[in-house]
Amino acid sequence: MVGENHLYVWDDRFLYLTGAIVAGITRRYTVTLLVSLGDQGFTLGDARGKEQDYQAALVGHDVPRSLDARRAPLLSLNFDPQSYEYHSLTAMLGRHAVRPVILQQGALSRQSIAAAGRGELDNASLFRLTTSLPRALSDYRPTRMPMDMRVIHIAQKIKKELPLTSTLEELGAEVGLSAHRLTHVFSDKLGISIKSYTLWARMRRAVELIARGDSLSEIAYDVGFSDGAHLARTLKHFFGLTPSYVAKGMKVHML
Repeated sequence: MVGENHLYVWDDRFLYLTGAIVAGITRRYTVTLLVSLGDQGFTLGDARGKEQDYQAALVGHDVPRSLDARRAPLLSLNFDPQSYEYHSLTAMLGRHAVRPVILQQGALSRQSIAAAGRGELDNASLFRLTTSLPRALSDYRPTRMPMDMRVIHIAQKIKKELPLTSTLEELGAEVGLSAHRLTHVFSDKLGISIKSYTLWARMRRAVELIARGDSLSEIAYDVGFSDGAHLARTLKHFFGLTPSYVAKGMKVHML
């Protein structure tokens, strides 16, 4: 069902399909939906080493977890705070760090997953897959989300202006807020600090540049790290992947 490892990256989400993966403790600034594509499931471990098996699970943002998905192919769908799904799934998690979930029967099209696992599914169908899977969770309910275009604008600017970065004062002035007020509004609306969001944006850009074939030293400079070793450690902390694995072990699609 899954041939090569494929990573599909949009502006506010990414989809990872792999035939098998094992990762130590990582913590992402996304809400993650993990779905086993086989009967054997996968294992998640917490920071204390306690492990549990799942067929499908939701993992909250910034939750430390290890992953063992050697027994079956895995789908990992990640929503960042700029997406609507991030907030709906966070509400579904409630106070749970990790929650087992059930997909409605027929929610996963074997034909679509197989095509995505070969890198052959068209862009529109890929994106529709990312929006349909959350709605197929048995307890999913849409949530009311207060819209603040100032925060959405700043989140997009942080991603798109990298490797350049604006100060908090400059960002706030752009939307008519003081630096202090912007910090509060951003955290309140997206559930993540500007500092953490900027680091997340840098990691996303690093993955893109690694896949493009840039050197670690060039990428480290581009995304604001002191050296390639620091970048490599941070990348593994976020994704559980080494730069060499991203460069040689997976196909990255920036959509």
